Amino acid sequence: MIERGKGCWLWDVDGNRYLDLRLGDWTLIHGHSDDDIRRAVDTQMAKAAQIGAPEWDVGYRMADLLCDRVPSIEKVRFFASGTDANLCALRLARAFTGKSRIARSVGGYHGTSDELIVGVSVLRPPDELHPPGVVREAGNNMLQIPYNDADGAEQMLRDHAHDLAAVLIEPVMTAAGMLESSHEYLRRLRAVTDELGILLIFDEVVTFPVAYGGAQAHYGIVPDLTTLGKTIGGGLPVSAVGGRREIMDLLEPGAHGGSAPVTVMSTFGGNSASLAAGIACLEKLTPESHARMNRLGNRIRGRIDELGTRYGLPLHATGLGHLIGVHWADERVVDEPSLRLDDREKVLNINLALNNEGYYQTFTGLFLVSTAVGEQEIDGFLHAFERALRTLGYAAPTR
Repeated sequence: MIERGKGCWLWDVDGNRYLDLRLGDWTLIHGHSDDDIRRAVDTQMAKAAQIGAPEWDVGYRMADLLCDRVPSIEKVRFFASGTDANLCALRLARAFTGKSRIARSVGGYHGTSDELIVGVSVLRPPDELHPPGVVREAGNNMLQIPYNDADGAEQMLRDHAHDLAAVLIEPVMTAAGMLESSHEYLRRLRAVTDELGILLIFDEVVTFPVAYGGAQAHYGIVPDLTTLGKTIGGGLPVSAVGGRREIMDLLEPGAHGGSAPVTVMSTFGGNSASLAAGIACLEKLTPESHARMNRLGNRIRGRIDELGTRYGLPLHATGLGHLIGVHWADERVVDEPSLRLDDREKVLNINLALNNEGYYQTFTGLFLVSTAVGEQEIDGFLHAFERALRTLGYAAPTR
């Protein structure tokens, strides 16, 4: 059981130390107990943690930071979780277009509401895509399109354009194993949705830190709406929806004679303490820090690929920026069908071996780099990764 964390390190109740490559379920981009974030929260707590009414400071500052950093975002509304943000984005898309259905990629994960969780194949066996407690009708307005198949996705969007309000997509499909989109796939989605009057929503709840401006900046794609979460709260719960002014104004009573067409509520959306933490987090998430994390991520992915080649193993790494996924499959994992060929038991065994070496990450083979991690820590991790392959008998020891 984990007891405490500082920087890139965690300690369990027995005093054992671990390098944290999970980051509090992908929220702690600056590591644990960051001094700047702690001071910002302490200062805000002395004023007010939760107001329940518009306040003049942290909400505006946070919105300005997001709008300045992400050109596609002209206005922002805050929530508490990624699920909240995605549900608001879907409601906005339906209200704006007057259409009801939403397209999402096969294998994409966007939250735990009934509508978003039904049919998510990466979380359940293929024959159990309706989790207990979720009614089958919950997925009736969802259309699943192939991931990284531009032709197949375009054809489905054209076939269903008459009732499609939006395409909801992660630029990197994260829960499925950090599977990065091809540039062609995202460019095609943007072009086709523009042509057909369908909104394009980027779910950047996880991918926002891959570049200054998010994954959309890396790919050079401008979505209509963006959802954010995890990192933007600096370790505290904050999420957001942002996008084109004409769409976001559907939430504004003042833009519609005193009654907003779209109603959403979130008690802790825009919590003052959380926004203070998020401001401090974003202010030190500079272009230089992004570039450094990207170099470390590229180094890890390159080394894992090299180990697979050297030892003749079907081992490779995927991801973008600070996001890393490990796979054991004869063909490179790029989408949900190829993910099904992944030997997850091999990946789980590698994770357990790394845990025993003092490295902490998700059991599904997903790793993240924070700004608190240095070259020395990555050296240790990569040596431990190779030792794990030998300990498990996957790689023959060198003489």
